[in-house]
Amino acid sequence: IMLSRQNVSHLLHLPWIAAVFIGFWYYWEQITATPALLLIFVPDCPLYVLLSLPIMFGLIKNGAYSFFVSIGMAKYGLWTVFVLIFHSKYYFAPSALPITIIFIIGHIGMALLGAALLPKKQVTFAILALALAWFLLNDYADYFLGTRPPIPPDGIGLIQNLTIAASFAFSLGFYLFAEKVRAFPPVKFFRRIIGN
Repeated sequence: IMLSRQNVSHLLHLPWIAAVFIGFWYYWEQITATPALLLIFVPDCPLYVLLSLPIMFGLIKNGAYSFFVSIGMAKYGLWTVFVLIFHSKYYFAPSALPITIIFIIGHIGMALLGAALLPKKQVTFAILALALAWFLLNDYADYFLGTRPPIPPDGIGLIQNLTIAASFAFSLGFYLFAEKVRAFPPVKFFRRIIGN
């Protein structure tokens, strides 16, 4: 049976679909303990991977939506990698190391996929402002309302400051340097895979 390029592309999306289920499973205990009004701020990584699927399947072709999802994928993908390395004494223990390595690879892929989903046409300044406000609101919920993932408390002030800085860096960076981001070789590779 011959597979079309589109069918092959859709098969390559299967790991991302699996990642959504695994991510929500990982957050399930926290989700069930969180008040309904704050739920949107809990499962950051699986939420943004879920939001990326309609773009990858060609169901949503909206620059503002893609910009928003791109920032979330890149920010939370790299945030996770940073936290795992920052807390290496916990996450690099021999019993945790195999899962940690899988998490690091998967979240680097998530960040690159986010960059690959950046829209070709620059979004308006209003969309940038809305995206930045949303991600700063998420940071506020995480660090002041208790929606961040359960991570070791060591260095939480530093992680909080870097998270807020990341909201500015990814929002402004993806707005001002979208073409350079899209031209970065690993991002170009992901763009080819997803047909973007």
